[in-house]
Amino acid sequence: YMAKVYLIVNMELSGKKLHTAIKKSGYSIRELQDMLDLSCPNPIYKWIHGEALPSTVNLYRLSYFLQIPMENLLAAENLTMNEEY
Repeated sequence: YMAKVYLIVNMELSGKKLHTAIKKSGYSIRELQDMLDLSCPNPIYKWIHGEALPSTVNLYRLSYFLQIPMENLLAAENLTMNEEY
């Protein structure tokens, strides 16, 4: 048997990290909605509740506005799968 390791993004933990970063920034959800040019705040709420992840473009923008590297806004974890050869 050989173990294969996959790096995955934990959406729930990423949402918590993003929520914390937003709180620390002092920006309101509405302000971020405007800054990200979103028509409504729903995507931001989905991100912070771990129901979705920001697109790459929005992740990059959030990183810029919140002054936090993109990888620090995501929570990665290893998933190990045993495969039979």
